[in-house]
Amino acid sequence: MRTSPASLLVLLSFGLLATACEDFNPMDSQQDSLPSDTFEQPPDADGDGWTVEDGDCDDNNAAIHPTADEECNGIDDNCNDQVDEGFADTDGDGTADCVDSESCDGIDNDGDGSVDEDFADTDGDGIADCVDGEDCDGIDNNGDGRVDEGYDFDRDGYTQCGSKTTPADCNDKDATVYPGAEEILDNGKDDDCDGYIDEGVWVEGDLVICEILNNPNAVSDAYGEWFEIYNASERTVYLNGVVISSSVDDDYHVIQGSNPIALAAGEVFVLGKNDDPDLNGNLAVDYLYTDIVLSNESDDLILTADDIVLDTVTWDDGATMPDVPGSAMSLDPDNLNAVLNDNPAVWCLADTPWSTFTDFGSPGMMNDLCSSWDHDGDGLSRDDGDCDDRDIDTYPGAYETNPKEDNDCDGDIEWMPGAVPDYESAASSLLSCEPLYLVGSGSSDPEGEEIVFEWELVSAPEGSERSTADIDTPTSVDPVFYPDVAGSYTFSLVVTDPGDAASYTETLTVEIAERPWESAPVADAGEDQSSDQTSTCYLSGYDYVCDDCADVTFTLDGTGTFDDDGDLLEYLWTASSSYASIADPTAVTTTVTVSGIPATYGSTTTETILITLDVEDCPHQTGSDEMTITYTCTGV
Repeated sequence: MRTSPASLLVLLSFGLLATACEDFNPMDSQQDSLPSDTFEQPPDADGDGWTVEDGDCDDNNAAIHPTADEECNGIDDNCNDQVDEGFADTDGDGTADCVDSESCDGIDNDGDGSVDEDFADTDGDGIADCVDGEDCDGIDNNGDGRVDEGYDFDRDGYTQCGSKTTPADCNDKDATVYPGAEEILDNGKDDDCDGYIDEGVWVEGDLVICEILNNPNAVSDAYGEWFEIYNASERTVYLNGVVISSSVDDDYHVIQGSNPIALAAGEVFVLGKNDDPDLNGNLAVDYLYTDIVLSNESDDLILTADDIVLDTVTWDDGATMPDVPGSAMSLDPDNLNAVLNDNPAVWCLADTPWSTFTDFGSPGMMNDLCSSWDHDGDGLSRDDGDCDDRDIDTYPGAYETNPKEDNDCDGDIEWMPGAVPDYESAASSLLSCEPLYLVGSGSSDPEGEEIVFEWELVSAPEGSERSTADIDTPTSVDPVFYPDVAGSYTFSLVVTDPGDAASYTETLTVEIAERPWESAPVADAGEDQSSDQTSTCYLSGYDYVCDDCADVTFTLDGTGTFDDDGDLLEYLWTASSSYASIADPTAVTTTVTVSGIPATYGSTTTETILITLDVEDCPHQTGSDEMTITYTCTGV
């Protein structure tokens, strides 16, 4: 049994008193004057050994004191100012589950594993009415006696979800739109909520199937198939309710959407089997369809609206329609018609890559012209490099006549320069064999860029031996030309800018008269020359073997040649020996190398080479001279 602090105090007092009695001295008179003990023991009303002073928070209940075990009873059993500590409180409201009661609040208050038990749940979804919200499902979810309240926003009597007996409102923001309303044409609405917009206006050919990729390379068919349609009507059409089908394999799909799917006149629309660019080959899909398979062999596509067949396209595994893996079947844009596109001849393989992958086509854009046709009549197709097969003035090599277009298909938009050929009359005598000074400085580029000149001799009089090669620097602005006979000479000039845009070819005709004087040129081939060479021989077996003598180079100098008329002369050097090689046979001064002459031991071989210089002046009179080169080779 535990002794209370009050009892200990009594015992201690008693012990001290006993000790005092043992030491009592009756002679000590002061002992008679000590006061008497007046201490009172504190009360322990419930007899649990704890008083209020000791910390008993309820001295009328022996089960409650500081060392009592805490029970789950809603009481502070151990007097620590906490109630039911250590016991579960599932809803965290400060009241332990054992004494908590269930409230209708969507929480398990009493920790029994059930939420809002014993409260009404009208729709039986496991959520009590007091916390349940109303769903658009034809059921009274919150038990207030009303069904689908709040889901008829436009108050036309139809909810967004409908019921077993009443269709759903397809547009709960517009009171004029509801099941059974009158369909109003050309307003872009499905007024009667039947899935069609503006039904009753469709006619055959309103939609044209214009491109089909049935066998992609970039991804599998299951992800990459698509086709494209074109609005051939003159109005905006709404695709909601249009049926996609196939008579070959009974495919069937109705185009549906929560909003009107509009397609403006003259626009194209891409329908695909997968609308994720990361999976479908980087394709931008306008509409995702299901239940349609585009066969790689023979198949067809049919578009229907209001029981009217708008268009049908059939392919036959390449027998007549183009059908190559990785390339879309593309309708030539000159045949965007539901009747014309029945002809396989107006279809071709798309040849434009539309992504970073390997497939070809033009999804979302107007089709390219079929590349093998010449659509504009300029004689070139896209296969021939025509970059605009709609414009007869645009093709490779065309003149850049339009500063806003790339007429010559070189990738640059520019404006061609202008060529102005002329000659300097004051300096030109206009006589044969006299200089004719051509002038191109009047040419210009409208963009101020530097231009390149190209002169040509188009025609010359009979008997003339002149050609473009006889124009002194035909790429200069102002070249010089020496006519060789009298008559008409026609020159052309083309100037080109840095972007290779060329001018029109402009011509210039000049009349040349006969020069009244003439003398023949006198050739001078220079002095004779010689060289003596030796070769070392060595004994091999019973015979001597010698190397060829060394190569020797001689200078040929025709500068002594003259012409009294001062004509420009043409030179031609020739050599009589195969051992001789002339560096530049048409130069005034050049070199000749004599090489490979064999040596014989103990003897000398002499090679005599005749060098001839022929010269010709402007009127083709000639002169000639010779010199000799003597080359000796001795084996030692």
